[in-house]
Amino acid sequence: AMSSVAAHHLSARPAVARRTTLSRRTAGDRAPVRTRVRSPAVVAADTENLPANLKKIVSAFQMVPDAMQRYKQLLFFAAKLKGFDEADRVDDNKVPGCVSQVWVVPRIEDGLVYFTADSDSQLTKGLAALLVEGLSGSTPKEIMAVEPNFVELLGLGQSLTPSRTNGFMNMLRLMQKKTLEAYVAAEAAAKE
Repeated sequence: AMSSVAAHHLSARPAVARRTTLSRRTAGDRAPVRTRVRSPAVVAADTENLPANLKKIVSAFQMVPDAMQRYKQLLFFAAKLKGFDEADRVDDNKVPGCVSQVWVVPRIEDGLVYFTADSDSQLTKGLAALLVEGLSGSTPKEIMAVEPNFVELLGLGQSLTPSRTNGFMNMLRLMQKKTLEAYVAAEAAAKE
C-alpha cells in the first residue's frame, strides 16, 4: 500500500509525455533506425488527472495518426466556437504573450465553470475552442489541476510553432487564473 504522502507526491508530478526509443534494423540499413513508441499505459497515466471532456478530446487527437488531420481537427474546433460578446473584448480577458489576439471569459454555474473565447486567427481560435470544450463543465479544482504540458499528448508538435505552443499554454494559464478569480468572487457573493 502506498502512503498518502507518496500518493500525493505522485499525483502532484507534472504529466509529462514519456516516450520509449526503440532500435530496429531494416534490410539495407547499416545503422539502427530510431523509432519513438508511446506505451498506451503511459498515455492513460498522463491523462488520468484531466477533466473528463479534455480527456475525451486528447483521446480523439491521439487516434488521428496524421499531423495534417490533427491540424484540420483544430480548424473544426474553431468552427464550433460559439459567438463572443463584443463587450468582453477587453484587456483583462486578453491572453498575454500570444501572437494572435485571444480573449477568454469564464462563468460559474452550480459550482461548474463554463468558458467562452474568441480569436482573430483560425488556428488560435481552434486552440481556444479545444480548451473551452475541454474545460467547460469542470469544477474549479479540476481546471486548476491541469498541467500545461498536456499539450504534448495532443500530438500537435509538428503543427504548432513554439510561439503558438507558448500562446496555447498562456491561454490555459489565463483560464486557470480567471477560474480562480470567478470562484473567489462567487464564494464572496454567496456569503453576502
